[in-house]
Amino acid sequence: MYQHIVFVPNLHRHTKVYIDGVAGFIEFAFSNSIGGNRILCPCRKCVNSLWKDENEVRAHLICDGFQEGYKRWTYHGETDSMPINSHDYSDIEAANNSDEDDIANLVQDMAGGLDDKGDFEVSDGLDETDVDLEAINQLAIDNTQELYLGCKKFSKLHFLIRILHLKLLGGWTDKSFDMLLDLLMEAFPDGLALPKNFNEAKKVIKCLGLGYIKIDACENDCILFRKEYAKYDACPTCERSRWKSKRRSLNGKRVHKVPCKVLRYFPIKRRLQRLFLSSKTASDMRWHDEERIQDGLLRHPADSPLWKDFDQKHPVFASDSRNIRLALATDGFNPFRSMNVSYSIWPVILIPYNFAPWLCMKQTNFIISLLILGRRSPGSDIDVYFEPLIDDLLDMFVEGVRTYDSAKHEYFQLRAAIIWTISDYPGLGYIAACTTSGEVACIECHSYTCSLRLKQGTKNCYMGHRRFLGPNHPYRFDLDSFDGKVEDRPAPRPLSGEEVLLQTENMHTVHGKGCQHKKKAKKKEGEPTIIWKRRSIFLGFHIGRI
Repeated sequence: MYQHIVFVPNLHRHTKVYIDGVAGFIEFAFSNSIGGNRILCPCRKCVNSLWKDENEVRAHLICDGFQEGYKRWTYHGETDSMPINSHDYSDIEAANNSDEDDIANLVQDMAGGLDDKGDFEVSDGLDETDVDLEAINQLAIDNTQELYLGCKKFSKLHFLIRILHLKLLGGWTDKSFDMLLDLLMEAFPDGLALPKNFNEAKKVIKCLGLGYIKIDACENDCILFRKEYAKYDACPTCERSRWKSKRRSLNGKRVHKVPCKVLRYFPIKRRLQRLFLSSKTASDMRWHDEERIQDGLLRHPADSPLWKDFDQKHPVFASDSRNIRLALATDGFNPFRSMNVSYSIWPVILIPYNFAPWLCMKQTNFIISLLILGRRSPGSDIDVYFEPLIDDLLDMFVEGVRTYDSAKHEYFQLRAAIIWTISDYPGLGYIAACTTSGEVACIECHSYTCSLRLKQGTKNCYMGHRRFLGPNHPYRFDLDSFDGKVEDRPAPRPLSGEEVLLQTENMHTVHGKGCQHKKKAKKKEGEPTIIWKRRSIFLGFHIGRI
């Protein structure tokens, strides 16, 4: 073996010892390769996930160095390499050598998070974990099944994932996908192991936990028909029917009900758990704590005062760097690209900020959690649709969810919290339940906003910006260029969380566009203006996590 030669520190890549060690490693690895003229590149960027030829591997190892901690070869021919699990994946690994996909390890990582042994044993119980184990066991069987008799290039699972990926990239309809499956059945009639249609294909990968839950909603955005309202046929607030239509079957035994409005909720717990099923992603989730340069400069959200203040207030949460800090982003748009069509879609996306800066805002790391569809925007009633998401996040913050870390091969209680929101200014008014237009539109100045109503323009002009200058700034004493007055007022101080809770303590909110809302009481002279339109659901989340 060449381990004692190759694994010198990466900082010494220019030395003759390192270069000779790389040459010895490449000679040994390619002589034992089962992938022909390519091997998995063990450099720090490829991390044993990409197949490269000899010249590419040599260039990567000299320029980038070996993956940290890769001192026992599990991909390059060592005789004492650890086996994957109790199942035999040797045939499938040989079949997939020419591709960069590693389906066997994906199934292994998924199974490792469901029982302590990391294999595919199914117990006699009927709980959710056992159901998942049974489904993943079926995935393992599909991964060892040949696509057709004598096929060595694709397994059933490998080919199905590839073709579903093509459907997504190409925007194929379900009907065109079914037609393609029919054509493949005709082309390979002898024992082709493929599902009959798209619905059966989705069932094969259903255990990945990437589906969504449909929750009926009131047409006027009053309530969601869940929990105590799950069996209601009409909204208790506005008394509108839950159903758009009801149709009976020919025999009269079944009734097909079509709801007026439906919320799509993508369960957030399982999606956050999936981040730790891949050993690579699980390591990336600790980047902000283990690899971030901590020199006082602002390079990552973890360097911000808000992140540090949050960690100080919640030491239990901050004690484990794997706990996830999230940003919530949302905005509405018309999917038909025409203002003549009245329709609105509001996706709610969660962004995990544990990743490195170049990974945080990658589209592949965005997690969609809610999809709010309807002919009208939810507006100020958007809190109604946040309920299932907030319930799960509150439970994750307080109790946590038992999660398997495939990088450390251990279980831990995963917690998560939203510490930022991303939206445009009108959207901020919906999410934070504050005023974003009119007399007190500035959320930083809040009730101390200086504004002037233009008589001819019928708009508000915002004044008093000299308050934010230094106490001795000459503009504060410039009478002629401004309003003829000396500005001696200090800059307004943003409200703290405790002050916001106090100001909204007695607010009672009734959601729904068809409801009679209580008129606001007139402001008394000298009394500061309250900028809050209602008590936001995020304030309730804040109270719960305290």
